[in-house]
Amino acid sequence: MSQPFRIFRRSDLLTECEECRLPVNLSNAGACMRCRRVLCHPHLHGSFVRRLIVDLALAQPICLRCRDGVNA
Repeated sequence: MSQPFRIFRRSDLLTECEECRLPVNLSNAGACMRCRRVLCHPHLHGSFVRRLIVDLALAQPICLRCRDGVNA
């Protein structure tokens, strides 16, 4: 018997958050539109509300450091 077709299988692709250096699944990571760093959601968005705003396409994903002016 063949294996079932796995459409909704979790991604096995890992990367490293450039801020905390912890491994992050690519489906749980994002890139800042200004500095282009790959970051985990806490370092990219900072809060659930900000992540929701970005997910609804009301704002671009800008990391905490760029929003604070540290990377400027």
